[in-house]
Amino acid sequence: MTPLEQLKNMTLLYVEDEDVARMAVGAFLRRQVGTLLLAMNGQDGLEQFQAHHPDIVVTDLEMPVMNGMQMVHSIREMDNGTPIIITTAYDDEAHACPEADRIIIKPVMFNELLATILDCIAERAGAV
Repeated sequence: MTPLEQLKNMTLLYVEDEDVARMAVGAFLRRQVGTLLLAMNGQDGLEQFQAHHPDIVVTDLEMPVMNGMQMVHSIREMDNGTPIIITTAYDDEAHACPEADRIIIKPVMFNELLATILDCIAERAGAV
């Protein structure tokens, strides 16, 4: 089974506080994955992660309530195997997230996001 076919059987959690970005990227992701979970901040994302145990997490960093860095750290304390992809407008040391598998600088290009997700799936399959 190819990574693209595997993606159709997976659950992806997308965490983004900006409504327009969450809806646009969410609409794209909904066509790529089996199940898409949407969250609007890190706390909401962490709760969704705990309730649904998604196969992949894609998250923004700068969000209200709980930022993406705090959410990623909390997820890593529970689960070190789920691929986490950061999307951020910041490309500096203060926004580095070594606990994430990949970082994509905004604006998010759909083809780059899909390729990054597929890379993470292929890496995980290779590690098994």
